[in-house]
This record gives sequence, structure tokens and C-alpha cells, in this order.
Amino acid sequence: MRKHIILNTIILIVMAFAAVAQTSKPKHYTDSTSGKLYWNKKLPVYIWVSTTPDHAEKLLNKSPNQKYSFPFYLDTEGVNYIRSKNAIDPETRAVVEPPQEVRLEIYADGIAPETGISLFNGSKKYVNTEGKIFYGPFVNFSLSANDKTSGVETVFYAINNSSFEAYKSEKKIATQGNYVLKYYATDNVGNASTMQQETFTVDNTPPFTNLTVNGVTDDKVISFTSKLYFNTEDSISGLKGTYYKFDDGAIQPYDGKSIPFAVLSEGKHTLYYYSTDNVNNQEKEKKFDFFLDKSSPLMATDILGDRFIANNTVYFSGKTKLKLTAIDNKVGIKEVKYSIDNQPFVNYTNPFYLPSISGMHNIRYYSVDNLNNQTTSLNGAGYEEFKHNISKVYVDLTGPNLQHEIIGDIVTRRDTMLLGPNNFIQLKANDPESGLQKITYNFDGKLIENDYTKPIKMTEKGVHKFDYYGYDNVNNRNFASFVFVSDIEGPELFTFWTVGSINTNKQGIDIYPSTVGFTLAGTDVLAGLKSITYSINGQAPKIYLNTIGGFKANTKYTVKITGTDYLGNQSFKEVTFMTGK
Repeated sequence: MRKHIILNTIILIVMAFAAVAQTSKPKHYTDSTSGKLYWNKKLPVYIWVSTTPDHAEKLLNKSPNQKYSFPFYLDTEGVNYIRSKNAIDPETRAVVEPPQEVRLEIYADGIAPETGISLFNGSKKYVNTEGKIFYGPFVNFSLSANDKTSGVETVFYAINNSSFEAYKSEKKIATQGNYVLKYYATDNVGNASTMQQETFTVDNTPPFTNLTVNGVTDDKVISFTSKLYFNTEDSISGLKGTYYKFDDGAIQPYDGKSIPFAVLSEGKHTLYYYSTDNVNNQEKEKKFDFFLDKSSPLMATDILGDRFIANNTVYFSGKTKLKLTAIDNKVGIKEVKYSIDNQPFVNYTNPFYLPSISGMHNIRYYSVDNLNNQTTSLNGAGYEEFKHNISKVYVDLTGPNLQHEIIGDIVTRRDTMLLGPNNFIQLKANDPESGLQKITYNFDGKLIENDYTKPIKMTEKGVHKFDYYGYDNVNNRNFASFVFVSDIEGPELFTFWTVGSINTNKQGIDIYPSTVGFTLAGTDVLAGLKSITYSINGQAPKIYLNTIGGFKANTKYTVKITGTDYLGNQSFKEVTFMTGK
């Protein structure tokens, strides 16, 4: 029987740090459930022996092939053994029968995990011609890893420039933008897989469709000559298609050309439309309500400007024109043409002057709408006629002649005319051509013109500007004005006594000697004082010339005084007094 030595082997791990892109380091790992020891194949192995289980006593460093045994590396992926040929019974120290080998397991792991990704659950994937990947309207991703030996420790991921973090559960990216998703996995002994990445764009914005209608009125009326186009934009994943329908009809794909609608009847219709992009973002349905018109236009004429007929003579103001109106209640007018006295037809753009030569004039006209329908006359000639019969024509280009007259006496101070309460403004005008229609006036720049019917009186004092206007029967207008000062206040009156009062009675009336006398005076700032009159105790008024006296003793007197200026303005004053002995 061979002697066997029981080896109590304690394996100490010295890790040689090998840098990887993900900063994972080789290590060992013991499975807590199975008790298996997993060893990174990049790590060296040193064997210590001991007679007790609690510490290492001797490092085994002698071997016939010393170069490869101190340290040595595990060569086999998976299980490796440290062996003793025959098992020894620890009680008897005898070889166990039948013979069996002692094998201490150590599992070598030098293969990194395999990683996988499941992207875009519930999302639409689109790859354009340049190979760029799009998803929308959001993207879910889940990561997985598998390791055949020591097992997966952690899966890491990073989005764009963020730091790597441990993956735990499915993730969702809902924000629109460009993304680079990087990921890798490590096993329990530090083997790291090669970093993988997915580059893609999340698109959650639907397309925008713009309807262009060539040939439409402000009231949304179109004709069969109108053109309807769609212009669609999708700046991310790109346009997949545009779809439309009329009213309750079937959805049609848009082919990029003018939208056909010849089968529609005249009347109200609705065009519904929307677009989708390559990741199935769908635009909210839009609509365009319109009226399809097939009717031909009607024509109407109007004489614009002033026209007055008197004594078999037609008076024009020189501004009289003929207006042509083409009426199409829906689709609109393409062009209007007219001809004067069999001249070639020309385009109508604006009202034109009527012929001013005496005689019969013939004006022909027609219109074409946007369906190219032409005006139809009763005689089938394709145009209508306007008869313009002028036997006598007079073109009146000037307004009436104007003049004014002031009724009543006026006062002039330097170059300023003064008017008083007895003055009136009388207006006159004449028009030798079409005749006078009316006279109007206003004061002090007011916008409203008053019709003149009778002479006008100013009742407000101060400086005034008077404007007046004359209109003839074809509305030619002339204008004139003047400035005046309105004086409506009488003179200021004064009394001066020749002697002072000697007493006052119980009624507060001053008492003067019977020899008393008084003088009168007055002033008027604008027109000037013209006269002063006075009346004593109800007698007939007298013109004041000099000192008033000759009063009786012991008598009460009331003197009424009137001052008049040169415009007839008057002021009044009353003096009451008593005479003594």
C-alpha cells in the first residue's frame, strides 16, 4: 500500500489587473449555492499546503517544470482538477477500496458573456436608403446576457454621452431625438463582453400637410379650372404617404399631382386629408370646405360720377365714367373686355370715361369666368351693349362763383372787421354752367357743413373764421373764407358827482344837496362808445351832452342811463338818490 499524504489545499488568488474598455478586472467567484469556485483564466494560480484548515503553511513552488508551475494557469475552460491518485481514509490512513481518485474542482472561465438586445417593442422601425434607423413614436428596449460558466454578473448600458449604469428592467425612450445606445455585460469572474451599440432616431412628430389651392375666392369657391395640391413636410423619418377623400367618399392616396375632382357636382363639398410618416406618426385629419361653381357670369353697368340734365343738355363734371361689373356668385371672374364704337375689344380694369362727343355711342362688353364661360346675351352675340345717346354735352369743370355781404353797419379796426348783434352774413353764388346746387358754411374749422338758407348771425364773442362753399349740379365745389371779431358786449358806464353826499336815509339811499349835479362817461374796448342817453324819473330819454343838474329840494330821483357802441351793443345803469334842502 502506497503512502498517501493528505493535502489540505488553500488556494489564494492573486489577480493580475488587466484593463478593459469597461474597467472590468479579472477576479474569482464562489457560488454560494453550489459552492463551486470559478476562476478567471487570466489570473495566475498559486498553491499553498497546510496541516490545518485555518491557515496556509507552505507555498508549493518546486516542480520539474518550474517555469510553468509557479505560478500556473488553468488551461481548460470549465472544470479543472487538483488531483491525488488514491483516496486515503482519514481514520485508518489506508487506501480506500475500491480505489478512487481525490479531485478538488476549480472552474476556469475565460469567455465573456454574450449580450443581446430586444429593441423597439411596440414601435415602428424604418431604415432609409442611407441606412439610418428611425423608430416612433417611442422606443422600448430590453437587454439580455448569457454566460456559460460563472454566470452573468451585470449588464451595463449608456445613452448618448451619459455614464454607464446597471441595467435592471426594460427601458423606454419617448423624447424625440438622435440616440446612441451602448451596452455590454460582465460575468462573475470579471470577463467583459465587447461593447455593442445601436444608433437610431426617435420620431414622434407627425407630418404637416399644407393644402394649396390655385384659383379660389375669399369665400372658398373654386371651379374646375382650379388646382388643388398638397405640400407635405416631415423632416425626421420622412413622409410615407398623404391621403384624402371628398365628403363621404373612399380614402385615396395622393400621387403628387393636382387632385382630381371632376366627378363632383356643383355645390358645397368638404376635402378631408392627412399624412403619415415612415414610423406611422399620423397627422390629425384636416378639412377644407368649399363650393364648386359651374355657373357663367352676369354683367351689370353703372354710371359713376356727376350727371345733370337741363334744357336738353347733359352736363358732366369731367369725372363721369362707366363701370362694368361682372358677377359670378361663386367661382369668380377671369377677365372683362369692352369695345367703344366698334373699336377692338380691350381688357377692362377700371371704370373708363364716357365719350363726350355728341351723338349715339355703342359700348359692347363681356366677361369670362374662371371656367372660361363667357357672357351670353339674348341675341347670342356673346356680348352685351350699352347705348350712350348724347345730343348736347357740356363738360363742367369749375365750381360756382362765391361772394358774401355783411348786413348792418360794420366797424373796422385796422385790418380787422368787427360784427355786432345787428349784423348778418349773407351768402350769394352763381354757376353759369350746370347751375348752382347749394351753398354750405361752417364756423371755426368744424367738419360739418351747414346748408345756407338765410342770413347768418354770430352770437358768440371773440375771433371767428367763417368758411363757405358752393356746389354746382355736377358737384364741382368752390371755397371762400374770411375772419372777423364778434363784439356782443356794450360799453362800460361811469357817473361822477359834483358834490359829495350829505347823508343816507333809512333805505340806504344817498342824500345830496339840491345844488348837486353829475356827469356821465363811458368806454368800449372794441367798437368804441357812440352815445349815452339818460331818463330822469321816467321822462323821455335825452342824449347826454354835459353836466346834469337843476334838481328840486327834498325829492327822490331815479336816473336810467343807456350806453351804445358803434355796433349797436348797449349797456344800462340806474342811479337813485335824494336831494335835501
